[in-house]
Amino acid sequence: MDTIWKFTLSAGARTILEMPIGAQVLDIQFQGQSLQLWALVDPDAKRERREFLIYGTGHPIAGYAGTYIATVQMPPFVWHVFDLGGVA
Repeated sequence: MDTIWKFTLSAGARTILEMPIGAQVLDIQFQGQSLQLWALVDPDAKRERREFLIYGTGHPIAGYAGTYIATVQMPPFVWHVFDLGGVA
């Protein structure tokens, strides 16, 4: 049975999360002072390392940015989150 899990991202940085394979990102928001990602997961699925990049507005993006997921605001900052998928 699927469930929703929460993961912490590092704003303005690259984050690698250990997630069940096939996890579906539902939303990304600030909760308190932390950038959080919620995903629909199969808790029994094997795990994979998945990479996310978080860029601030106006920051340079070098190379492939990945698949756009969300934009989140925590004034005075605005962050843009991209999913690069599984990493070895």
